[in-house]
Amino acid sequence: MEPTNNDPEFRTWDPYGESAYPDQHKYNPWRAPGKAPVADPCGVASGGNNAGAYAAVPAGYKTGDKALEVLPEQEATLWKAGGVAQVGWGLSAQHSGGYSYRLCPKSSDITEECFQSNTLTFVGDSKIHFNDDSQADKTISAKTYVAPDGSQWRTNPIPACSKSSSHGSAKGSCTTGTEFEAQFDDFTQGFLRPDASGGKNHFSIMDEVKVPNKPGSYLLSWRWDCEEADQVWTSCADIEIVDGPVPAPVPPAVEPDSTCSAGQTCAKTIGGDCVECCPGSIFIYNSKGNICYGGKTEVEV
Repeated sequence: MEPTNNDPEFRTWDPYGESAYPDQHKYNPWRAPGKAPVADPCGVASGGNNAGAYAAVPAGYKTGDKALEVLPEQEATLWKAGGVAQVGWGLSAQHSGGYSYRLCPKSSDITEECFQSNTLTFVGDSKIHFNDDSQADKTISAKTYVAPDGSQWRTNPIPACSKSSSHGSAKGSCTTGTEFEAQFDDFTQGFLRPDASGGKNHFSIMDEVKVPNKPGSYLLSWRWDCEEADQVWTSCADIEIVDGPVPAPVPPAVEPDSTCSAGQTCAKTIGGDCVECCPGSIFIYNSKGNICYGGKTEVEV
């Protein structure tokens, strides 16, 4: 279909058509949020049936497994009916675009259509949360795109590096500038990746959403429609909306920090999974779980 998202305010790649090929991403998902079909609204193992060499297959599953068919139900996160809930996500590769959060009652057929008929409304601005608590949360001005069907989408606030047209200043590894101005200084294109000076920015993009005043069991779907790639990323979580008070969540136990001795790649683990890499190593997920590769050099893609 023809693009519906044409306002430069909500564009994340070459918003003013100044590159040599301004239409090369015209028909990618973010140009018509929510319209690109998905194989599963909760995700597909390794991204599809014909995964590239770079794609990883989660341990215990095979390429193309659909989340709704193979993933077990998890202990639900409790949300207060009629209240406000905090949600968040992080990225390991910058594909631009934007995202939305949706609910589907577990008593219904769990389909993309069900999720799209129950999109959530955002509240207030977004925040950048540093997962190692090295810095206080940073509030950033959010851009909320309202699609023709009334659904709300947030523009990805982390800009990609720019090679030909630049509306943002040079930051970190983006030595030629960014596609739009970043709203915080501790910036990288992605998540858990070293910047040009060898440091690490471990952050998540946090938002608040309105909780429906309808107690019950739900699946929450997060959907990221990319602009710089012909991709849609999805994942799900179990949610229970309740009438009564909701206890504060208990954070997982964090194992002692490592001193990152010579040859070591992982600096911190939670529950046996690596969540922080030593300097010079890059975080990646593969069939063995969350691991850090040492001696790699970050490159622009």
